[in-house]
Amino acid sequence: MVQSLKRDEFESEKRSSRELLLRLLGWAVVLLLAKVFLSIVLEYRRYFPADFESNFLSGRRHSFTGVYRQAFYVHILSSPIALMLATFLVVSQGKGRLRWWHRWAGRTQFLLVMLVVVPSGMIMAKDAYAGPISAAGFVVLNLATAGCLALAVLRARERRFVAHRRWAMRCFVLLASPLLLRLIAGAAIVTGMESERSYQLNSWISWLIPLIVYETCFARRPRREWNPDRAAAIPTEKEAVP
Repeated sequence: MVQSLKRDEFESEKRSSRELLLRLLGWAVVLLLAKVFLSIVLEYRRYFPADFESNFLSGRRHSFTGVYRQAFYVHILSSPIALMLATFLVVSQGKGRLRWWHRWAGRTQFLLVMLVVVPSGMIMAKDAYAGPISAAGFVVLNLATAGCLALAVLRARERRFVAHRRWAMRCFVLLASPLLLRLIAGAAIVTGMESERSYQLNSWISWLIPLIVYETCFARRPRREWNPDRAAAIPTEKEAVP
């Protein structure tokens, strides 16, 4: 009996230590991504007017015209708003006093992403740096973002909230992927590995890796269903697999 109690205490302490480590790691990642987000937004001062010596616009002096130019400005202004809305939606989860705000933020995000972010991203993708391979990566990213958001909304309307959260988290991961894209690109520059090939690879792994991590580590965790009318229930078999 004594040995069993000691073993249980040891396992409990081990779990607590693991949870603390994961929490600290999570906050470190959040702070790093917040720093990258701010650095991206601060660089906007070089886009008004367009500075063709800036990182993103370098070499685009002759192609930065017409529809691409319009799509660029629409995209860089709408994407941060969409990401901030997604962050609020993930944090609030539609609970308590934030339920009304959650619903309206979700509706706003849906319209913004579907009508502005994704279409402008698709226009920019066709002229992506490093050619068709990177262009294909960004096209698939835009389509995946739209698909995840559409399914998140559909599951919410069906009141399948476990599945809704999972699809919403997938959408959040995809919307946040440009932060990892910038982080990897910066690391490539620092290490002298920057090239067209590295950018082509980055255009895919910057969103595939976070999505794989989410699917592997978080998406399949059994979760207790939460009903916005405060009627808690265990998810059914149908609900458990989105």
